[in-house]
Amino acid sequence: MAARMRLTRWLGPAVLGIGLAILALAVGRGEARVYLVVIVPVVAGTGPLGFLGIVLVFVGFFLTFLLWSTRTEARSLEQVAGAGPAEGPQATRRWGGVAFLGPIPLVFGSDPRMTRMMLWVGVGLFLALLALTLVALLA
Repeated sequence: MAARMRLTRWLGPAVLGIGLAILALAVGRGEARVYLVVIVPVVAGTGPLGFLGIVLVFVGFFLTFLLWSTRTEARSLEQVAGAGPAEGPQATRRWGGVAFLGPIPLVFGSDPRMTRMMLWVGVGLFLALLALTLVALLA
């Protein structure tokens, strides 16, 4: 059951990634355009692939927030009811994030390892944004 919950947790990010890949394909085929308005990337789709990509991105965001918060609430309810493991110290939560200021990623995290991981995520997102921008300019 726990393994199934872990796999279900990644359904939202997987759909989000597939949506972004379809949007990249749509931009490459000329069915969508990418614009940068101030610092916010905007996608305008004119074909079915562009529409499908945009829908999958929204569904991926929705599923990510829905499934990740449900898992956390279920765990906290088990701990309140006493069903969770009582022995040993509780694991501390690690967190991090990436915020873009223009094209520059600003990274933060709860510890150096998480901050380093977020730096790599920021670099990857920057390169993806750069690639999509170049594809849009060359199309």
